[in-house]
Amino acid sequence: KKMAGFPSFLPAGFLLTLLLLQVSTWCSPVSGFSVKGPAQPIMVLLGADASLPCQLSPEQSALSSTVLVYQNGQEQGEEQMLGYRGRTELVGDSIGKGAVALLIQHIRASDDGQYRCHIKDGHISQEAIVELHVIGLGSAPHVYMMGPEDRGIRVLCSSGGWFPKPRVQWSDMVGVKLPSLSESQTQDGDGLFHVEASLVVKDSSLDNVTCSIQNPFSGQEKMSAIFLPEPFFPRTSPWKTALAGTLPLLVLLLIGISYTGWREHKAKEREVKKRQEESHDTEEMKRGKEVALRVKSKSGQQVKPEVHGKAADTGCVGWMGK
Repeated sequence: KKMAGFPSFLPAGFLLTLLLLQVSTWCSPVSGFSVKGPAQPIMVLLGADASLPCQLSPEQSALSSTVLVYQNGQEQGEEQMLGYRGRTELVGDSIGKGAVALLIQHIRASDDGQYRCHIKDGHISQEAIVELHVIGLGSAPHVYMMGPEDRGIRVLCSSGGWFPKPRVQWSDMVGVKLPSLSESQTQDGDGLFHVEASLVVKDSSLDNVTCSIQNPFSGQEKMSAIFLPEPFFPRTSPWKTALAGTLPLLVLLLIGISYTGWREHKAKEREVKKRQEESHDTEEMKRGKEVALRVKSKSGQQVKPEVHGKAADTGCVGWMGK
């Protein structure tokens, strides 16, 4: 058997032969035989008894004088593993037809794995592999609210006693699957799994959600639902709701006002600049005219001689003799 869950000193992939049948020497020898196990794995609930059958073909007596335990290919005599002492026995209602079975009582998670049914006749030996799947159905999920989170309600689902590792699925009231926010699975000392999964429900229209936990081997599942009252969902204050609705409008309004003010400011700047340019042009024209008048006045002025005396006053010039 695969030693999953057993002490670590056992080598990985180690197969333990729990059943060795020595065919009686008084049986009629046959030229050849084969040993067959069930085509499908044997599935047994945790704590129940498991019967692992094998069949000798062609049919012949498989009466055994010994039932031995083999470990690492060597006979161990009475040194059977402690985990199996008092829990195993050979059963065979049809042992005369070569049908035998190993019975394991009070199945544990550690019993899960493969077993060899090994039969030897003189120097000829055959074996078959029988696979045992242990089914552990845990407790019904416990689902409860953790509190508000991320504008929703955080809910948690937990359950223990599962084997092997189970599947967890959230769904709404109409069966639509919901993704888990987080999930963790741990194994206890008996090899059984405990699972926890959380979910954040943000849609207040969901009246309830369901947590289902399923065994991957058998498909059996257990589920629980929780009712989510709408008042438990985080509520936004009325002023925050109003602000959230009007804030975009206010922002757009402020942008419009700013743009209008900017345009008016630019228009005023252009008007002032235009007036300054016009005033400058006027001043330039005025100064140009003044310069032109001064130049014209100077170019048309006559120069008169300066004459002192009365003659000068009368404008007559006289000469006097002796």
